[in-house]
Amino acid sequence: MTLIDSIIIFIYLAGIVAVGVIYRGRQDDINDYFTAQSGFSGFGGTVLVGLSLGATMFSALSFVAYPSIVYTYGITTLTGLFTFPFAYLVLRFWFLPRYLARPQVSPYDIIERRFGVPTRLVASGMFVLLRLCWMAALIYAPVIVVMASCNLGDHWFWPLVLLIGLLSTIYTVVGGIRGVIITDAIQLLLIMAVLLGTICYVLFKVPLSLEEVVDHLRYETNLLDLNWSLDPTITMTVWAMAIGGLMQNMSSFTADQMSLQRYLTAGGVKSAASAFGMSMASIVLVLVMLAAVGLTVGTWYDLHPDPLLPTDADKVFPYFVATQLPVGFMGIVIAAILAATMSSITSGINSLSGSLLSDFVPLAERVEPKRLLNYARLTCAGIGLMATIAAGFVQGMGSLFDIMNAFYGIFLGPLLGCMFCTVSKINVKGSALIAAMGVGSFSGFSVAYSDISNLWVSCVSAMVTVGLAWVVTLILPETQTTVSRE
Repeated sequence: MTLIDSIIIFIYLAGIVAVGVIYRGRQDDINDYFTAQSGFSGFGGTVLVGLSLGATMFSALSFVAYPSIVYTYGITTLTGLFTFPFAYLVLRFWFLPRYLARPQVSPYDIIERRFGVPTRLVASGMFVLLRLCWMAALIYAPVIVVMASCNLGDHWFWPLVLLIGLLSTIYTVVGGIRGVIITDAIQLLLIMAVLLGTICYVLFKVPLSLEEVVDHLRYETNLLDLNWSLDPTITMTVWAMAIGGLMQNMSSFTADQMSLQRYLTAGGVKSAASAFGMSMASIVLVLVMLAAVGLTVGTWYDLHPDPLLPTDADKVFPYFVATQLPVGFMGIVIAAILAATMSSITSGINSLSGSLLSDFVPLAERVEPKRLLNYARLTCAGIGLMATIAAGFVQGMGSLFDIMNAFYGIFLGPLLGCMFCTVSKINVKGSALIAAMGVGSFSGFSVAYSDISNLWVSCVSAMVTVGLAWVVTLILPETQTTVSRE
């Protein structure tokens, strides 16, 4: 890495922390710290929330894993995008009107109203476990990229882990949800610009026209072929992306506190729906660009074989960044990867601390607002530190794509089942739902460690949760009742 690249990365890190601190808002109490008191309504607020939602869905995991999976399996990876219109209709006309029908402070208040405190605590516990594991993987992913791009030795691993984790924690602690949303929006725009620049640069260097590149992919590779196999053990098929990918996305959009928290900041169903629509548009755009990066980089190495090209697909893009990008652009790409990581880490830290304080430590009724706000900041700091330390133990868990899908499925699948039961009229009792969520998580774990593709983990765990909760409710005595929806 050159001095210019290093300066660019330093300027980005310093600038994004400064923005998070400057736009932290008044932060008079814990509600403003975690939900901004629904202060992101109106057109400008809707745009910011929408971009923040989009940024939350991306990280260095996506930045590295998605090009590598497209480089390996081709455009079958993109078939999941065709399910997004269906997801939008479900969110816009079924979920959001029910979820935002009554005012709430915490994203999981609605679960407590329907099923009681124990069910809410189980749901929050799953969310906490998911996001701690997820944030550890998030911090680990860019460390791989930086070390591979800069040809750094193993002794750089922990310094980079601490740098990324602690910087993200600092501006989350100070900035609250306002700072997180604004920096998320900036980071998503940076990610888009860098991806577009990378695609254009590769196409410029490849000695082929765009039409010839497409012909090369069509006739010289199988990357433009769709895999329609019904075999669930195949990692990437149209059905796995369409069904498994849809269930995973629905889990993120309807059951993940990081998404639910954004809906609460939007101030109403219409604003939340508009923000969600904008986030989906940004997600589609970024995924298409990530896929284009994978295809163009694959074309480059088809035409320019490199005996030193890593066999690990996760390291192909970082290797390309290190060996092919010009001075300065390499620093911008690494800054974008850090942006993708930090936008997700900050959202995770803020949502996790909100969950812990709102769901597990009911201090609000006996602690003055200012002191409670200080507790929130300390909780954010503790979570960020724990995730940073845990990042050192993610190695050896498989590819980033497998890690991402396994974590989502094991925890978010049951949460999707829980939220479906919460906002629907299905007759389910709280005790039955708690048991079903545990079994659903175990079933997801079993799929994740079987020969079945990890794309099916969310689908299996969510369906087991809903189905088992309904069956157990039929078996339980009628004397056991659920908490009223009202």
